[in-house]
This record gives sequence, C-alpha cells and structure tokens, in this order.
Amino acid sequence: MSRWKKKADDKKISKWRISEHATDHLLKAKDFVGGLLNLRKSEKLYRTYVKGVRNAALYNEEDKVYVDYKLDGTTTGRLSCTAYTAAKSMGVSFHTLPRDTKTNIRSMFVAPPGFRFITVDYASMELRVLAHIAKEYKMQKAFKGGIDLHRYTGSLLFNKSQDKVTKQERQVAKTTSFLIVYGGSKFQLSDIMRIPIRKADKVIESYKKVYPGIFQYMEFIEKFIRKNKYAYSIFGRRRNLPDIDSKNFAVASKAVRQGINFTIQSTASDILVCSLIGISEKLEEKGMKTKVVSTVHDSLEIISPAEEVDEACSIIHNEMVNYPYIKKHFGLSFDVPLEIEILIGDSFGDGEEYFVESINDN
Repeated sequence: MSRWKKKADDKKISKWRISEHATDHLLKAKDFVGGLLNLRKSEKLYRTYVKGVRNAALYNEEDKVYVDYKLDGTTTGRLSCTAYTAAKSMGVSFHTLPRDTKTNIRSMFVAPPGFRFITVDYASMELRVLAHIAKEYKMQKAFKGGIDLHRYTGSLLFNKSQDKVTKQERQVAKTTSFLIVYGGSKFQLSDIMRIPIRKADKVIESYKKVYPGIFQYMEFIEKFIRKNKYAYSIFGRRRNLPDIDSKNFAVASKAVRQGINFTIQSTASDILVCSLIGISEKLEEKGMKTKVVSTVHDSLEIISPAEEVDEACSIIHNEMVNYPYIKKHFGLSFDVPLEIEILIGDSFGDGEEYFVESINDN
C-alpha cells in the first residue's frame, strides 16, 4: 500500500502528515471531552450534595444536617444513611461523599466553635479480616510486622526484593488483592491495570501460590454455601443465598461471590459497629461532650471539644485497636493487629494525622 495519498488537486501528501493532523484533532477532542466530564462531575456534586445539604439545613432552620441511619439498609450489615428531616429523607448519602482532594466536598461539614473533627479510619480492614478468617500465614505475618502489605505481595508475585518492587507492580498487587476479595477475574484485572489478559491470568495464578490459604478458604465457603444455602460471619450474622440452586450458571456464580464477600465485609462492618458502641459507652461513662456523629464505611466521624481531644483519642484508640467490647460480648480475638489512622481538623474534609501511644486498657 502506498504511503502517499492524492489531494483533490492531484498533489501528493504523506499519510504521516495526515496522521499528524488527526492526532492534533484527537488531542483537542480529548481536552474537550475531559472538560465536559469535569463539568458533569461538578454538576453532580452540586446537585447531589451541595444542594441536598443546603435544602436539609434550610428545612431544619439551623446549620445542621441530621442523619438517618439504617441498621438493615444493606445485606452485609453495613450501616446506610441519608440526610434526614422530620418530614422526609433529603437523599444525601454520607457514605458516597467523594474523597477527591481537588473538590474536597467533605470540608463543607465543619465542627462547631470550640470543637474539632476527629476522623478515624481502620487501615486495610477487609484484608486484615481475610487474613484472619482464611488463616493465611504469610499475610498475617505482613500485618504483624507492620510491613507494606501491597509491596510485600508484589515482591512475592514478581519474585524480587521489596525495595525493587515498582509503583505499578505494587498497584497490580493491591488491585489483585481487592479483586480476589470481591470475586474479580483476570479480565477485570486486565481492564483496570491496562495489562494483557495473559499477564493478568499469570498474576492471579501466582497469587494463588503466594496465598494458598485464601483460596482454600474460598473453596470451603463455596462448598458450605452450596450445601446450606447461606453464609455467615464470625459474629453470627447470616445471609440466605437461595440463588445458589439456580440453573443459570451466572446467577449461581454470583451467589457464591456474594457469600464469600459477605463473610469478609460483614465481619469488617460488625467490628466497626462494635467499636462505635464501645466508644460511645466509654464517652458517656466519663461524662464527656465528645460525640460520634457519623460513620462512613470503615471510618468514624467524631466531634470533640478541643480540651477533650487527647482523652477522646486515647479512648478511640483503645476501643478500636484493642477491641475490649468485642472481647467482652463475643469472646473474639484476631490473629492480626487492628490499626487505625486518626486525623484531627476543623472540618470533615481536612485534618492532620494524630498519633496515640499504644495502651492496653482491656
């Protein structure tokens, strides 16, 4: 095929030149599409959150938004919530507030005068739960040693020392770990990481050899679900899975994935809820003004008078890391340490990291 193309006036023009023009147009189109997507994102933020919160505050005739929590709002036991008024829900889900640091939409929620916002987040909670219930020794070892789990996993997957693991390899390891938890496949790994399907398949096969305990656990849970038609968490929470008997392979496979995910996500949720109860009881017992005001997935949002912050953080740390409420009421202990990150700031969206010396007040 000729690399030349005739114009209308019979002059020849290089196809490479045509390609260059096309590239210029594509780059301009990319900028336009990118700008359009950003505009739509901003409109959604305003319509869903800013407008919704404003309407709730106006309805309440005060600068507060009240949250309606539902204990039975999800199948896994995670709390769900919306902004609430006496008349109706305002449709603002605090669980979906973006963490985007550019827009920082969360920062519109500020602490009252004289108070600070305390944001507490469990670190890698679902993977810690997986390491515990699957009795996966290598993963437990990483958590106990305070090692960067994803870098450690990358070193095992790609057979190199941890200091040689690249940023992309660490991300591949991290993505693979969470895909395994949620029943993902090589196709999803390939799509997310933009790597060939063959390479994604190789990564997952390597993952099975690196963490065999996880897949043995998944096989055990699948057999249990097929036999009993339900899954359960270590706290005793149960989810019925009647679709496991479906003759439709896709439907039955989905039930298996739901059951495996349930045992992990439900346990993580119950740990957070128990911590919330333990913190609230201890704060009330001490007559403190510090209050838990919201929970978002694996984190708690707390407001505290400035003078109570240190004591409040000590209570929070003990209840979430040493989990005395869980030990007392459920008799459970975990094979991996639970770790939290505490941020202190004037708003929900901002904060500086706060460190608490380890205590053991069981």
